[in-house]
Order: sequence, then C-alpha cells, then structure tokens
Amino acid sequence: MSSLMSIFCRGVVIVSLVSLNTRLLADGRWEAVPVATLLSAVWWLNARTAAQVDGIHAMLIYASGAGCGTALGLWLGGL
Repeated sequence: MSSLMSIFCRGVVIVSLVSLNTRLLADGRWEAVPVATLLSAVWWLNARTAAQVDGIHAMLIYASGAGCGTALGLWLGGL
C-alpha cells in the first residue's frame, strides 16, 4: 500500500510542477526558473525508481495522481 501511495504522490508532484511551470511560462513569469529546477530534480529522482514498480494498478494510481497534479498546478499558477 505504501508503494502505491508513493506512486500516486510522485504523479501529483511531477505533473503539478509541469502544469505550474507551463502556466508560469505562458504568463512570462520568472518564477518558472526555480520551478523548472525543482521539477528537474524531482524528475531525476522519479526516473531512478519508477521502473521498479509495474502493473496496471501502478499505472492507474500514477495516472490518478497526474490528474490531481494537473489541477493543483493550474490552481497554484493562478495565485
């Protein structure tokens, strides 16, 4: 169960940072620079561990986290 929660959280964090950064870039805001730096660090950490979990459940959990992350990133970008 804890590995599925980890997968969900990774989806949320990565996609919220992508969504936020896209919004910031579209608005021409310099805050996109540190967000991109953080995103790259998180992406690197995820790439090292993502291949260790497999299966349809992991895919669906990650996809659910990504959907939530999109909404969170858009909301954060609108602040």
